[in-house]
Amino acid sequence: MRRPLAALALAALLLSGCATTQDQISRANAVLYVQGVLDETYTGAPQDAYLALVDYGPDQALQRFEANLSAEYSQRLAPRFELEDRYVSRALRADFLSLLETVYQKASYTVHAATPLEEGRYCVELSVTPVAFFAAAYDDGFDLLRQDFDQTHHLPDEAEAQTLSPADLRRAEERYYGDWAQAVYDYLYARLDNITTDPAVTKLVLLTPDSQGLYTLSPTDLQDVDDLILRY
Repeated sequence: MRRPLAALALAALLLSGCATTQDQISRANAVLYVQGVLDETYTGAPQDAYLALVDYGPDQALQRFEANLSAEYSQRLAPRFELEDRYVSRALRADFLSLLETVYQKASYTVHAATPLEEGRYCVELSVTPVAFFAAAYDDGFDLLRQDFDQTHHLPDEAEAQTLSPADLRRAEERYYGDWAQAVYDYLYARLDNITTDPAVTKLVLLTPDSQGLYTLSPTDLQDVDDLILRY
């Protein structure tokens, strides 16, 4: 469900400043690197060996984890559940991020082995157990939630909007979209005790050097892994 440009922007966010050099790479370090990128993305607490490999500290890893949570909310969760983020209060947005973090804790992945390829590249095999929480929640009654909400809430129609001042019209929009965001959060939160997973799948990712000899994961591969781990 992610839009392509948003997906690439998220992948770029995760990969920026996160690289290792050609001199440092090996089969073992290729596995360590992929494991570290995933840990940084989904737990915020990668191994010390990974932090040493990419030369930054746990505080930076935590900042990247929080940035990923924010991007996940704005680029995937909000569009999927029809949220107008500009009308979501700061406190409610924090609640959504906390909910996402709870779902992330169910993420399961194992990095198996790295195979050297031509031109200094490595193919790394991993298995992923997809978290089906958002897909299941959407299918479980989201359309009914939308229908019930729209029976009791409405935006001003064109005729009514013409009678309102710009400030009153904005307040009406804020109230409608704010109430909807709260309804969506309550709907998702009520299902947190029933987070389901799908069968594990195998994924191959490519670790490749750029013109300066710095290794990063392919943004397309990272997007594919993210789509597998958290299904919408």
